[in-house]
Amino acid sequence: MAPIQCAWLRHLSHHCGRCREKLALSAKLDCILLIDSRWDDLSESDWNAFAIAWNSELCGDDASSSIPKLPWLLDDAPSTASEYVVPMNFTASAASQWKFILVAYRTGTEDTHRHLAAGPVEHLLGEHGDEFISLFEQLAEEDARFAKMLRNCLQNEMSGEVWRRLCLARGDGG
Repeated sequence: MAPIQCAWLRHLSHHCGRCREKLALSAKLDCILLIDSRWDDLSESDWNAFAIAWNSELCGDDASSSIPKLPWLLDDAPSTASEYVVPMNFTASAASQWKFILVAYRTGTEDTHRHLAAGPVEHLLGEHGDEFISLFEQLAEEDARFAKMLRNCLQNEMSGEVWRRLCLARGDGG
């Protein structure tokens, strides 16, 4: 078998020891990035509850919001919304990631927006920037707070062109 090259697994090996242990069984798989279609089946109220719970946790209020049943590929599903966000970035379709970004932005604050920009936004634009940059540009043009949030993104895995357009959208001049 080939060594694991899956971006999600590489990220988790640096990010979350608990998840890394659970993923030991994945070493038997060739590198595949599993898109879990169950993310696409979440209702609007599920997305809202997920985003509200994540934003609450980021503000230090862990007990205030419960999370809906979210897709998980392994035993022992996480108990917090925050523990679902990184795996969602790698297992949800790009359209589902966009839904999360919109709801988390709408239900968040300036403080939580920094996490949104440095996490889900960077990831989506790094993996699917050509498809989604125009949506980010449009929203940044319509909403100055959204443009301000984008200033918390780093280029990370974004192409040079997507990064240039993001910088323009957030008012950096590219």
